[in-house]
Amino acid sequence: MALLLQQIHLCIVLIFLILPLVSAEDYSLVYTTSCEDTEYFDLAELQCKSCGLFLETSEDGLDCDCVAGYKLVSDTGAPSEKTCQACPDESMVTSDGWNCITCPVAYPLQPNGKCADCAAGDIPVEYSLDGVLQSEYSCTSCQDDTQPDEVCDTCERCHQSVIAVTDDDSCDCPEEQEAGGLCFESSDDLLEYRDGMYDIPYESYNDGNGLTSWYFEENYLAAESVCNSYLNLTSCQLLGNLCVFLDYNQNNRLYEDACYSYQSIAAQTDGFAHGIDGWPESMPWLYYSESADEVLEDTRISTVFTLSPDNENTYLKFVVGKYTINGDFVGYEDITGSTLQLCPDTKTNLDAAFLFGTTYSLSCSIPAQQFWDWPQYENYMYDMYIEFEENGVKYLHAIPLLLENYKDGDSRVNSGDDTSTWVLTRRFFMVDNLSGKITADTLAEVVRYASLFKFEIEIQGQNGKIYTPLLRIRYTEINRENSYESNALQGVSFEVEYSMDLSSYNEDVSIAMGVLSVLAVIWAAVRTNAWRRRAGMITIDIISMFKYFFFLCGTLADVFFIVMFGCGLYWLIFFREQSGVYLVLPNSDEESSFIAYISVAYVLKFFDLVHLIGSQCLVDIFFIDWERPKGRIVQSNEPGAENKGQIAPVSAWRMFFVANEFNEIQTTRKINVIFQLFMVILFLDVIGFEDLASTNPRAYVNTDEEYYTGDDSRILRFAVSSIVYLTIALCQWVFFTFIYERFVEDYLKNFVDLCSMGNVSIFIHLNRCYGFYIHGRSPHGKADTNMKEMQAQLKREEDNLVGQRGLLPNSEQQTFEMLVQLKLREQYDKIMQPLTAPQERGQRSGGRGSVDMERSLQAFQTMNKFLSAFLDHSLRDLDYIVKDKLLLERILDMEFFDPVDKGFFFNDDGHSFDGALFHGHESTLLVYDVLFFSVIDLIFQNYMLSAVLTYLMVVIYSKIRDAWGRSNLANKTLVDDRFLI
Repeated sequence: MALLLQQIHLCIVLIFLILPLVSAEDYSLVYTTSCEDTEYFDLAELQCKSCGLFLETSEDGLDCDCVAGYKLVSDTGAPSEKTCQACPDESMVTSDGWNCITCPVAYPLQPNGKCADCAAGDIPVEYSLDGVLQSEYSCTSCQDDTQPDEVCDTCERCHQSVIAVTDDDSCDCPEEQEAGGLCFESSDDLLEYRDGMYDIPYESYNDGNGLTSWYFEENYLAAESVCNSYLNLTSCQLLGNLCVFLDYNQNNRLYEDACYSYQSIAAQTDGFAHGIDGWPESMPWLYYSESADEVLEDTRISTVFTLSPDNENTYLKFVVGKYTINGDFVGYEDITGSTLQLCPDTKTNLDAAFLFGTTYSLSCSIPAQQFWDWPQYENYMYDMYIEFEENGVKYLHAIPLLLENYKDGDSRVNSGDDTSTWVLTRRFFMVDNLSGKITADTLAEVVRYASLFKFEIEIQGQNGKIYTPLLRIRYTEINRENSYESNALQGVSFEVEYSMDLSSYNEDVSIAMGVLSVLAVIWAAVRTNAWRRRAGMITIDIISMFKYFFFLCGTLADVFFIVMFGCGLYWLIFFREQSGVYLVLPNSDEESSFIAYISVAYVLKFFDLVHLIGSQCLVDIFFIDWERPKGRIVQSNEPGAENKGQIAPVSAWRMFFVANEFNEIQTTRKINVIFQLFMVILFLDVIGFEDLASTNPRAYVNTDEEYYTGDDSRILRFAVSSIVYLTIALCQWVFFTFIYERFVEDYLKNFVDLCSMGNVSIFIHLNRCYGFYIHGRSPHGKADTNMKEMQAQLKREEDNLVGQRGLLPNSEQQTFEMLVQLKLREQYDKIMQPLTAPQERGQRSGGRGSVDMERSLQAFQTMNKFLSAFLDHSLRDLDYIVKDKLLLERILDMEFFDPVDKGFFFNDDGHSFDGALFHGHESTLLVYDVLFFSVIDLIFQNYMLSAVLTYLMVVIYSKIRDAWGRSNLANKTLVDDRFLI
């Protein structure tokens, strides 16, 4: 039993070892690259197989043929199963391989197994006309102006030119009378060679002397002769193509070239093809006879284009007539995809070039060798048309070509903008690596390619129609010696640009700019006059002229910005929202005036900013200390007790603290610049609002990447970025004004409260007689006290047990605009002279010599008493009244009355003194920031870079304002700048 179990176990093991060997599949093939002479390659099994008896491998190696002297008996389809049978002696196998035919004595069997060849002009006869095999091989002569065809199995008619010229039945044309496959009456009809007619004057080869083209040597003379004598279609097309290779330049040659020959022959033709003047009958159409303006203003194209994706008229249907270089017509072909675009891309993006209204641009760099070797670049000539339909009939409208390489003498008349000098042509090529050959078997010495291929399309108006488009091409030469070995990259560009008559738009902009600029000039004069009143000036001097200049810079900058912002908003809204086509964006040249206005606006606003900072940093400011001494010193710690019995001084820390707080709010703004720029980049780059700046009329926020997105319009970039910037700034201003200041913190109100708590008032002279007053006199009469008494004072104020803080009794009004008498200002300057005297060299800001310091302290005390007396109406000749400004005075920010007898203190909203701070000039700073951001973006077209540089600019001018303002504050108030932290 144990033995049986061992045997069963052994059998199971063997089964599991053998099964994988039996069931495994082998998917490998023997890689066969060549077969023996007696084998053929089986395409079904991909291996070599032997041919059968009396069979040998065919020429292509894929079949078996009967060996020489054997005819085919049966053929079932399998090469190895063919059967062959030997032919009798003195017989050969017929040309079809299925029969044997006897070779007569006249045509004996040759060693190659064939009967002797027929004489020249004869054809062999193996079968009768009804297909019956002849008894023996024979030959027959071709009669009556016929000759054997290329394979010599039938007779064909001689060419008509030979029949017309020769008197006999021969199809042979005398060599001296033959050209281009045609026979001429005599050699006199053949055009003779002229010196230089095969030369092409390439500028990049042989010092501009060009080369002698092999292709011209082979074809020019024959094409010219045949076209001239017979108007042969192919020859005339070839002659026209040779002229195209010369860039149509017949006027800069000292010899008769292909273009000269074309025009000479065209002048002799009768009639015009399709009734078009300039299209010679039976010849290619190369030149326009009308002026460029007449051609481009043609309105024959009746298609009404639209931007609606559901309409079939959303695409431009360009068609080309395609010709070989030798003159054969290949057919019509639409140019979608990569037909004429040398740069590789997806078909969707390539076809976007012909989506109506899409300003398209595709550029790339291609290795030079590809222009010689890349098989995609076949040598074809093209005539461009646009297809349109009218009354159910399809038409092709010719598209003129503006070849920038064309020369009139030595002048490239087509490269300028003067349309009156343009010469429009028709035919073009994409790449020419043929005419630059010196010999047939060598690479071209010079290759030319279309480095610029551009459609310029002008819409007629608001009807969705277009004028005749213009095709602009620029060819670039590549010298093999310089470019082929190095394989240098060559630039290629394909563009589609739309335009329209913008004269009415430019006129409207000019009118708006002119009218508003005149108002700006007047307004600057009004502001200057208001400044003169505030400065106490009677005559106009050089300072007034400078002030007028700075005021004018600010107002003109605002005008330019408002008009350009309105223009950008107009283009953004109406260009994006149009369904029919009545508006296209200005091109890069037409944008130049827009960019110039923005640039000028920025420069003017820069002067306005400089003026603002300078004005604020040169203000005269004085802190009035209302605190009174508490008595006299009764005991002194000083040796000798010299100051015993003197008036006890009041603390200066209150004034230092107020001055420090004033210094801190000098550059406080209503918007947070970091948050502002962060949100701008978030909306433009992250959320995708920058897509709205695309020249593609179908662009949306976050346009799908599978759709073509054109380059950005600088007008739209300015509009989009400005709208986003101003909208975010407006939101910040609303939040700051109506929420933050009301519920969180009001910097200016807190500062006024601080002045009251410190018992310090502030005189700010923004101009000589104009400025601001902050009334900080404490209703408690003192502020230099301890914590307990301070809390008690606040409690009494909460319980209305003391007077109010306002300047007038029972008033809370603490801030005023003031316009004071000139004599008060003169007294002010006289008292402050020691404070404004130049410091000695080497002394730090705020520090003075002992003598100067004593004088300054005396001046400070005198000024403190003088202004205190003025505010208390204690000066007989210097007084003031408190009143409200008229509504128009508030609107215009000026005063209509001069302070002759009394000065004026105008009630304000509590924030008027922010005119001496950044806080009160947010609009000026905001417009400057927007303009700076826009100018940087117009230069680099990078929102992130613009944001970074804008932030740096804000930091720079804020630091300048802070440092200069701190220095001015220290000099004018005796507060050492070490306390201004």
